[in-house]
Order: sequence, then C-alpha cells, then structure tokens
Amino acid sequence: MPSYPPIGSSRERRLVLKVKGIIWVGTAVDDRRAAADFFSEKLGLSVLTDVSGFTRLGFENGDRLELFGPDSVEHEHLDTGPVAGFWVEDIEDAHRELIESNTADVTDFERGPDGHCWFYFRGPDGNFYELSEYPTPRPPKGG
Repeated sequence: MPSYPPIGSSRERRLVLKVKGIIWVGTAVDDRRAAADFFSEKLGLSVLTDVSGFTRLGFENGDRLELFGPDSVEHEHLDTGPVAGFWVEDIEDAHRELIESNTADVTDFERGPDGHCWFYFRGPDGNFYELSEYPTPRPPKGG
C-alpha cells in the first residue's frame, strides 16, 4: 500500500475540484438477473433499463445503480470492485486537474443521450472511480 503524506503537508496541492456527492454506483456481477431482482424486489429500486449485459436501477432521488453482467460489452475496462460516481460542477476542470496531477488511467469523456458527461480514473487504491457532470441540477437528497 502506498504511503501518503499527512493532510496539510508540503506535498498537498489545493485543487479547484470539489465533489458535490455520490450519485452513481456501478458494479460487475456474475448473475445480473439475480442482482437486479434483489435490488428491485428487496430494496425497492426501480428498474430503468434492462438489456443484454446491463441493468440500470433508480433511487427516488434520481441516483442510479448500474449492474454489468459478464456479457456487457461497454464496461469491461471497469475491472475492480464497485465503482462510485461522484458529481462535480465543472467536468472539464476536474478532468484537467486529474491529468495535471498525474492521476492514473484518466479516460476520455463519455456523453449520455440526456446530455450528462462523465469519465473514469483509477484512484490510489487501484480502484476505478467516475466523475460526472449533469446539464441540470440534481434533486436534493431526500426530496
């Protein structure tokens, strides 16, 4: 495990980047159907998309959980455990800052049909994470 300098050390760099919340979690699962059934039937999430290799479930506040089955062709690069997606206000500045700070495996931007934009990066723990920006403000948690 890498050694990190203590907070406030001379190696700390102030970033403009500010995460506003966790809005998305994606995870690879061996049995996508069983996982989707569990999250919808036991935890009450709504199934928003259910296609070969991929299921998207929604929370009441608009946050999402995505399940990637073994036959998913779009998520094979997410080769670690669950991936958390963090909401940022300025995706381009966040992307630039992570590249400038030599963050590992920063991907190119991707854009959804609803206009939101995201990219992935590998954290110091070796796991992938996502930064995401939305064209409209997210609803507040809890309502």
